[in-house]
Amino acid sequence: MVFVKQERLLRISKSSLLQVHIYLQESNIGWFTDVILQEMLQAIQPALPGKVTECLKGSKTASQFKNRALQVAYYIDKADPLGQVLLQEPRIKDEDEVEGHDEDSESPATNKGLFTYKALRPARNVLVLVPEPFDANNDVLIPSMLNVDIG
Repeated sequence: MVFVKQERLLRISKSSLLQVHIYLQESNIGWFTDVILQEMLQAIQPALPGKVTECLKGSKTASQFKNRALQVAYYIDKADPLGQVLLQEPRIKDEDEVEGHDEDSESPATNKGLFTYKALRPARNVLVLVPEPFDANNDVLIPSMLNVDIG
């Protein structure tokens, strides 16, 4: 079975990010959408604090969630250091800057200060997801390279 790994960053607070590793079977890539991801995250969110506690104790067991549209195995693991991520945001101009606007200010040479940058700190953990379409007869198939069982 061939799996494809996707990586995403999920903003969990004003200044923190959580790495998310998603392992999809090659045949499920077209099925997996942002809507499916949002539904999945909402469903497993209440269980995540307990999974973080398990990770801190050294346990690495996946839990499973199923509904009529999807099933997902998930667990928290320790993350590799990511450093910091910079978020680029447009700078909000005050009234004095708006009044002093002239047509030449759009040239690249005078286009300074249009953005602000904010450093976001990655969490020390990574959320691992193995989603697939719902199958009432089978549990989620987890890639063997993850060395995790469903608990």
